Amino acid sequence: MTEQAATASQPAASGIIAREEARAAEAIAAAIADLGLPGRTVDLRPLPFEGTWGVASSVCFGLANDAVMAELERGGKLEGLSKKEAKQLAGSLVKDRVPALAEQIVGRLGNAGFASVEAANGYINIAFDSNRMAERLIGEVLERGPEYGNAPGIDELVMIEHSQPNTHKAFHVGHLRNSCLGVSLSHIMKAAGYRVQDANYIGDIGMHVIKCLWCYQNFHQGEEPADPIARGRWLGEIYAEADARLNYRKDVLDFLLLLSTEDQQFIAAIDRMLKYLWREGGAGDDVVGEDIAYLLGRVANAQPIKDELLYRQDVIPRFWPIVGEQLADAIDHPRILPPVEGAPEPTTTPEERVAVWRKLETHMQEWWVPSMTWRDDVKAMFQLWEERDPDFVNLWEETREWSLADFRRIFDELGASFDIWFFESQVEEPGKQIVRELLEREIAEVSDGLPVVKIDEKLGLKTETYRTLPILRSDGTTLYSTKDLALTRQKFEEHGVDRAIWVVDVRQALYFQQIFKILELMGFEQAGDAYHLPYEMVRLPEGVISSRKGNVPVYDDIRDAVVARAREIIEEKNPEMPLADKERVSWEVAIGSLKYAMLARDNNKMITFDLDEALSFDGHTAPYIQYAHARACRILEHAGVTVEDLAGSLDRFDLGAVASEELSLLQAIAALPDDVRQAAAEYRPLVIANYVFDLAKRFNDFYHACPVLQSEEPVRTARLALVAATRQALANGLGLLGIAAPTVM
Repeated sequence: MTEQAATASQPAASGIIAREEARAAEAIAAAIADLGLPGRTVDLRPLPFEGTWGVASSVCFGLANDAVMAELERGGKLEGLSKKEAKQLAGSLVKDRVPALAEQIVGRLGNAGFASVEAANGYINIAFDSNRMAERLIGEVLERGPEYGNAPGIDELVMIEHSQPNTHKAFHVGHLRNSCLGVSLSHIMKAAGYRVQDANYIGDIGMHVIKCLWCYQNFHQGEEPADPIARGRWLGEIYAEADARLNYRKDVLDFLLLLSTEDQQFIAAIDRMLKYLWREGGAGDDVVGEDIAYLLGRVANAQPIKDELLYRQDVIPRFWPIVGEQLADAIDHPRILPPVEGAPEPTTTPEERVAVWRKLETHMQEWWVPSMTWRDDVKAMFQLWEERDPDFVNLWEETREWSLADFRRIFDELGASFDIWFFESQVEEPGKQIVRELLEREIAEVSDGLPVVKIDEKLGLKTETYRTLPILRSDGTTLYSTKDLALTRQKFEEHGVDRAIWVVDVRQALYFQQIFKILELMGFEQAGDAYHLPYEMVRLPEGVISSRKGNVPVYDDIRDAVVARAREIIEEKNPEMPLADKERVSWEVAIGSLKYAMLARDNNKMITFDLDEALSFDGHTAPYIQYAHARACRILEHAGVTVEDLAGSLDRFDLGAVASEELSLLQAIAALPDDVRQAAAEYRPLVIANYVFDLAKRFNDFYHACPVLQSEEPVRTARLALVAATRQALANGLGLLGIAAPTVM
């Protein structure tokens, strides 16, 4: 075929189906060439008819349009016409010519080894032999087994950095989404043919570490749990306590500000509280009353509060019980107040506000502690790190290992393994070196005492896009950017990474674009292919997850709750199952439920994790999909056949008249290779999460519509082979998500 000849379009799927589609496209292209028509790419789309497996092409519309436009141009009939007018003129001529052209091409094609070839309304419809296609597809699945869906190797090294917990802090359910996305993307990229390295970047130094060690040394040294594994989580609790101690006054004032904006009944009670204070305080205590009036006025108007008020009087401790009384009264004697125009919708309930008050009230003694002195102590401890004081470094190393041991356990539970472990503490000095280099090369400059990169200016952009990024503090200490620049250069230079991917929350989107552009300015071509996979936060029904507030849903707690509930469900569904199997299946279902909940929603969408929804056996959940796999296993077990038996029977394969549910299931199985390719190209595990759900749903439809064990031969064996192929595709798809495929449930 010449350069002008018709060409086949990129097939819509891989494997057996791709080859059949490619054969259809090539046959159409050859018929077009035989007719002496000008070349054109042959488009293909699935036949839209239920119960029919094949492709349709609209190539005749393009061919007719090209021919008509050429004739009109030669005849001078397009002169002076706009594009719209020319299109309208050609439209009717094209419409009349297309059906005849389609008939001509179909006449040249004949059947070409397909079930049928026909022209319909200008389209060329090619139907495949469903039995033949099913036999070839199932044969490929059974032959390739766990490799089905995988693409040929690609000589490109991809490094995926994910999980990234901070030592001295708890591993909470918010980290789970990051880890699940990273693990799944790694599996998908490997299946798509790439060489993949999994990397973890541990935040093992920073202010959070210093705060934790300050609190440990001053309040809890010698109290560490006897179980070494438990010490990691315990350190997270110490960090939360440290932050609460250091921020107690701010938390109290923030709570008052929340009340002033959300609780109308609280605002309405301000005058009554002031009168109460003045009455209780007596004539000699007017200063306190004035301070309270000042405080409430400032809080209600979201204005700064003078620090001297907080330090010279017992204003807040005396005021605090009255706040509690008013909040409790709002529950006991709720009053319907007219809405205030423009007021924001409350984000908390009266009961939640009382709970926060009680939590703060139990630590009201902290109000008297000179927290500014504590902050000075923390700064002094940070200086010990900067000076690499031996005693402090020894303490840091010991406690760091407590966290790392806990992380290794959690990653083992989640099936997350890492080829490379990076540590924040190891890139501080290389980061400072890269800042010096950027300044020397005049990519960076000092602005207001800070080394910065004015990225838009360096790229010659007229509109604000990437803005300016500080790369070192004015006192010479490192920023995240300092270390990320050094770490990324290390990935490119020392590890030979062709493409670097970061799984980091969506709030860092601009930041990573800035890092990539600075590295491009430094001459790293790989930075052009660097990719930030953003994800939104995870919420529980009671609110936002936060590791600072001390009420973080720790991963272990969530996992234990899900495992316990899964155990109850398995007990209800299969009480005769041996105890060891119950424990194993409960674990597989529970961890699978957690992972699928993190992956079955677009990564840019917020997740509200609900335990009962995640463990439901109906709907878009892991148990629903896992149960479909277990059902397929049970059918094959009852039939007493092996995969080898079924593979050997394919020369006699015959489904008879293929039912629509059978065809739908076959098409779903066939889609896996293409969905793997799409998921890798788009960095979207959601594609595979949707795939396994759709496959499970179609299998359930097939199971209820098409008897398997009760069918007569040869249909019985053919359907068993289809069940075996479905089981393999489900297991492979779940494996790409890092989810187990139980054989019994």
